[in-house]
Amino acid sequence: MQQKLKSTGIKSLTALRFQTIRTILILTITAYYILVPLINNHDFNIKILAIPSLLFIMTEPTVKFSLVSILIEMLNNRRKKKKIVEVFTLFDLLKADLYSLKSSQQVNIYSILRESNSMFQHINGTISRLLSLWKTSPEKAKEVLHEEIGGESTKILGEIIYKLDKTSKEEALSIIETESSVFSFSYYENELQNSGKQKTFLYGFFTLTSVLIIAWLVMYVFSMFNDSFANNNVL
Repeated sequence: MQQKLKSTGIKSLTALRFQTIRTILILTITAYYILVPLINNHDFNIKILAIPSLLFIMTEPTVKFSLVSILIEMLNNRRKKKKIVEVFTLFDLLKADLYSLKSSQQVNIYSILRESNSMFQHINGTISRLLSLWKTSPEKAKEVLHEEIGGESTKILGEIIYKLDKTSKEEALSIIETESSVFSFSYYENELQNSGKQKTFLYGFFTLTSVLIIAWLVMYVFSMFNDSFANNNVL
């Protein structure tokens, strides 16, 4: 659960805090539906336990299609979309930095990434981890973007970064121009559309599930009132 929450970027909500709130809520609702009828000398209807049971399933993060799991997935997709935008921005920054170099100057990828890292909000941690590996193992460092963000564009960008280091300005610009088609607007749009389609599906599923649950609860409460009314008429 901690890993799932961490991937959403929500720092204020930890797994312990979530489970504590969830447990207190479920226990409170369960106690209410059990103790209140007993205190008022009413018969306890075991069917009423369906409500806290349903709440338990809806908030269980290990259940793939629970509301909590779907909500976390939606937040992850939203954050990934923002990361994709910053990946393409990073490519543009690399290209701009190469043009600003002097003809005799050698490309220092470590320096370029370190100076540009503060400009990013969502991939800055990934870039920091890439930099921490760069001096000891550039081969492993180039895989960090793809491992942490995913997508074909991050894998290609890692390869570009690896090839650019220690090259001349002319060689670096040649590499950049060759790979520019991968980072064209159409490719960028396609990446965002793929992310958006999954988000739309999850949002639709989440909404449909919520409506069905609310409808079930309304019907259940209505049925309870009917039973209570019928019992009062009999008495």
